[in-house]
Amino acid sequence: GFTCAAANEMEAERFQELAKVMKKKKVKLGEDQLSCLVKMVLLHGTPKDLDSYPEELLLFLSPSDYAVTGSCMQYFANIGKANLDVLQRESSQRKRLLLEALACLKIPGTEVNEENAEILGRLVCDLDGEYIRSSGGNLLRQLSQCASFRADQEEAIRSVISSGNTTFGPPEAWSTFTLNELSGLIPIFDHSILQKIPKNAWTLWLKNSARDSPLSREQLAAIVEELLPTRHKRAAGCPPDKKITEEILEDDFMPLYYPPDLLRACLKNVSLENHLSQILTYPFTVEQLAVLKDYLNEMYPDGYPESLFPKLGPLFSLFTPEDISKFQITSADGLADLLNNQPNPAQASAIIKRYVDLGHALNATALNAIGTKYLCLLNATELNTIDPSSLKLVSLNPSACSQSTKNILYAKAKRAFSDQPFPAYYELIKPYLEGAPGVDLKDLSKKNVNMNINTFVKLRRDSLMSLTPSEVKGLLGIYLPDLKEWQKKSPIWEWVQTQKQSELNKLGIGLTGGTQEGYINIMTPKFPTPSAASLGPVAMMLHLLPPLLISFLMMSILS
Repeated sequence: GFTCAAANEMEAERFQELAKVMKKKKVKLGEDQLSCLVKMVLLHGTPKDLDSYPEELLLFLSPSDYAVTGSCMQYFANIGKANLDVLQRESSQRKRLLLEALACLKIPGTEVNEENAEILGRLVCDLDGEYIRSSGGNLLRQLSQCASFRADQEEAIRSVISSGNTTFGPPEAWSTFTLNELSGLIPIFDHSILQKIPKNAWTLWLKNSARDSPLSREQLAAIVEELLPTRHKRAAGCPPDKKITEEILEDDFMPLYYPPDLLRACLKNVSLENHLSQILTYPFTVEQLAVLKDYLNEMYPDGYPESLFPKLGPLFSLFTPEDISKFQITSADGLADLLNNQPNPAQASAIIKRYVDLGHALNATALNAIGTKYLCLLNATELNTIDPSSLKLVSLNPSACSQSTKNILYAKAKRAFSDQPFPAYYELIKPYLEGAPGVDLKDLSKKNVNMNINTFVKLRRDSLMSLTPSEVKGLLGIYLPDLKEWQKKSPIWEWVQTQKQSELNKLGIGLTGGTQEGYINIMTPKFPTPSAASLGPVAMMLHLLPPLLISFLMMSILS
């Protein structure tokens, strides 16, 4: 992928061409790449053919930027097709886009008609519950495309569907066709909606469409639970017509035929060895899965062998750290297979601990398996065993970890990438920069790196505070103007207050709040007590004060 550090060397026109090619090739871009692309595309004013650029680029512009290309309605119709998730769900940019869209479409209250819902497209996913309730069923088709919902949206969708006042009619009258139309909403249906939908519609839908639906195995299992008889007699044995045959093991809907007790009775003397990974993709309920786990425990009393790890899938949620402490993890691949099962943090810690306790190294394969997701679970002892060179072969981001974890990993990453030239070195070290000491940032400021503001504000607090305005200018490059928007927010506000105003003026972006010449700014720091080393600047300032003022200060301190 292209990077902003490399962007400087390309002229704006070549950049515009590159952006148009990206649209044709449907290249997926992240937030950082897009915000960089916008800056370069708009370098010499707004192009008149914004429709030739990736739709996601428009997320960083406004209807007024688009005016040279077309109307605000056309702008929002394009935004509706863009991948909104490039922007954080609750970000101010996404909120602004929605408000501007509602103003453009002249939607006065909270009722949105079908035509406007069509134009809003994916922006519908950001409308709150009030809009969903007022608009009746008009938004359901668009909402079915959303990746996730907030609690107020879920409640509103359930209330609209339960009311039955939509073009789809009440759930009691739904068919397989309705379930296909609204399949994206099925995961948020509660028991009262699920049980109203005719069972034959469910059974037909499960058999014909479930495989192509976006529903997960767990979500399908919730439907199976609704369809299984609620009261089942304890099976004395396995009835002859329920014998588990090869044909049954090949049937995706095996869970529909075996309530938990019947499954337990009929699994006796059946070998699942060759079918395990296949049947665990079937929508078994949690109770049915517990029966399968018991079956495996009986088969492997000394702990599961590594050959079983890739097949465990949905059983994983049932394992306790104690179960895991018996697993026979013999290699980094085995560790990877276990962590592929999306364990929860307690399970993942137990897996990593078991792996390390068995004497295995945290090499590149192991680190790739641990990934950003479980990286923060590593303790200092485990982190220190990492060989820096293995960081060259993995892609990690310690952003969510503790500061001490960030510091350890930064030092290792710096050693790992030290042989790389710029701008490659910067792109590789960037995910680890939140652990960088001030001296390294000062060095980077001379390298024309174009650090974006989101990276800058997450730098280590003491490191950021140690930078001078000219060093900040060197780090931010084309992103320097973004500093103004952060002026009143932490940590930029604390940094501004400790700088001379005359130095801030040299940045030319209108930052205010620095200290005036001849004044001393005695601030209470909001961060840890300074060490003796960082008291140096304070001592310097005191040295410059007239002796009288010093004696006055000393008296007030001692009194």
